Amino acid sequence: MITTLPRRSSLALAILSTMPSLALASSFQLLEQSPSHLGNAFAGTASNIMDATSVYFNPAGISQLEGRHITLGANLVFTESKFRDQASNTNGIESRTDETGVIPNAYYVHPINDRLTLGLGLNGPFGLASDYGRDWMGRYLATYSDLEIASFNTTFAYELAENFALGLGVSYQRAEVILESQVDSTFGVNPNPATDSSAKIEGSDHAFVADVSAFFSPTESTSFGLVWRQGAKFELEGDARFALNAACTPGAGYPTGTPPAPTTGTICAATLTALDGDAAADIELPDTLTFSFTQQLNSRWALHGDIAWTQWSSIDTIDIVNTENGITVSQLHLQYDDTMRYALGVTFKPGNAWTWRAGIAIDEAPQKDPAIANPRIPDQDRTWLSLGFNYAISQDVSVDVGYAHLFVDDASIANIDSQTGHRVFGDYDAQVDIVGVQANWKF
Repeated sequence: MITTLPRRSSLALAILSTMPSLALASSFQLLEQSPSHLGNAFAGTASNIMDATSVYFNPAGISQLEGRHITLGANLVFTESKFRDQASNTNGIESRTDETGVIPNAYYVHPINDRLTLGLGLNGPFGLASDYGRDWMGRYLATYSDLEIASFNTTFAYELAENFALGLGVSYQRAEVILESQVDSTFGVNPNPATDSSAKIEGSDHAFVADVSAFFSPTESTSFGLVWRQGAKFELEGDARFALNAACTPGAGYPTGTPPAPTTGTICAATLTALDGDAAADIELPDTLTFSFTQQLNSRWALHGDIAWTQWSSIDTIDIVNTENGITVSQLHLQYDDTMRYALGVTFKPGNAWTWRAGIAIDEAPQKDPAIANPRIPDQDRTWLSLGFNYAISQDVSVDVGYAHLFVDDASIANIDSQTGHRVFGDYDAQVDIVGVQANWKF
């Protein structure tokens, strides 16, 4: 009985849940670090050096910026994911999570000398959150999730030649996790929201990660960028706490056999009491590798492209341990696969204060098996369509606005708990809209 609850409401699952269903690149990765690049569907992120957001997307590229630069931006993310039931048996209701989130970012570029440039950045590279309520059909898998990973990046770019630069950086990242779910106090005999117990898991940790980048511009009209970013290794420490319903107390509930066999309430109370306490879980976030190109077609039009690889296979099986008694609370089998992202965008400069952008991208999901899928991350492949613009207020001040709509393939879930008999069968109809705004100063 010990593994029945934690398999569904473990610290490891908390790791994989954050800012409002925001997982807008594959799984819970957040690309929304630049409203200017949002307008191109994040095509040419490492080759199209426009502003200080290159501190994140290609640190080597900040060597191409003249003078000091500051960029402050924010992305508003409007998500909606509706669960449609297909013969679940947990006596709940259909539900949806439609959180609205904000992803802020700030960057600063400072030339130290003719060849060396310093870059500073503050953003959130991973995140997701969801809130389904406590009476829906998948409440034993998830009710509320929140993971926020904040990152502060310091990087240096060194210009080896006029058309070639390398970048090296280090980031301090902080992870904060909250996870909530319900527990069937009857262990499958009569699942009912009125008799459910509750679980809340919290954890946190910090880590340092590195990034290496290159920028190469063989001609004035052609540029390339290559960026590798290390995934953080978090050793999350926190606690698991349970609020027991009256049905989850010794002697309560339903008989499990002829007396003196314990009742379901007796088993529930003993199980949750054993699991309650300090908990820990390790997770290794994925490395990423991005190749970008930008080709200036003429004085007005430019073409941009991105090919990005994310090493999601670093997340396979996660062990969750009660650190007070050494009990392995659960093993979470996510079995992620590596993914690819492809993006193509265009920029049009008509020769006045305006610059116009558009882009399209295809994003792969790391796990699409309905038997493994979890409502905390009902992931599927997605297609981006983006538009945006830059308006130059003056020679040194400009504003960027970007918009993207994400078409998300329907995600299916076919989750069966072999111990309780709980079945959660259904699919998710999801869509996402993103609006980003940023201001840029150079001086």
